[in-house]
Amino acid sequence: MEETKVNCSIHGEQEFGLLCTHLAHSLLDRVSIGFYEYDAGDTGRPDAWCDTCEARWELTTTEEEREQWFLDCDHKLVCVNCWDEAKALNK
Repeated sequence: MEETKVNCSIHGEQEFGLLCTHLAHSLLDRVSIGFYEYDAGDTGRPDAWCDTCEARWELTTTEEEREQWFLDCDHKLVCVNCWDEAKALNK
């Protein structure tokens, strides 16, 4: 059975979403860095990334480059409440 929830130290057990490492750190830094999302429909929230990651995405042309881009984003698993907070901060 696939795990559909995470245990957040702030919000408890919640569904989850993925944030690029920059967005995840923006929750600590409180600095707005842009927000982009793509809903693959398989988690509680869409995958999300910042302006820096978006600029790198725009340079990708091959599937291999896109796979490397995803790895380089170093997405972090966060609860939906933290994801929502990152979206509100960075929009």
